[in-house]
Amino acid sequence: NENKLKFFRLAAARHQHLYRLAMTGAGIDRHLFCLYVVSKYLAVDSPFLKEVLSEPWRLSTSQTPQQHIDLKKNPEMLSCGGGFGPVADDGYGVSYIILGENSIHFHVSSKISCSETDSHRFGNNIQKAMVDIMALFNP
Repeated sequence: NENKLKFFRLAAARHQHLYRLAMTGAGIDRHLFCLYVVSKYLAVDSPFLKEVLSEPWRLSTSQTPQQHIDLKKNPEMLSCGGGFGPVADDGYGVSYIILGENSIHFHVSSKISCSETDSHRFGNNIQKAMVDIMALFNP
């Protein structure tokens, strides 16, 4: 558990660094998007951008902020969630809402037409991962 917790903290620190880069326009996806916009503006055909931007995004995630619910004042209120669909036919769309210190709500979606995806299975795996992480901090 000690080792797992050490690596979890390292991964969390790295993730925070990368999302801060993305939030300030320095993330790799922002550079690729900028190159794409410039190539369209200049009418430059880029085999590199065609290849990179055609890669399927099988997992699309985003946080859904919930500033309008104060759980301390209204503990009975729960988020009904919400979210978005997958961007690839064989992918998942996952939004998450952090509500206070002790609650995270996930909205998982996938296409029924894809035999490889299963939103319930994916949600159960997220739940198992969250329980595993909680066990690191509460042995």
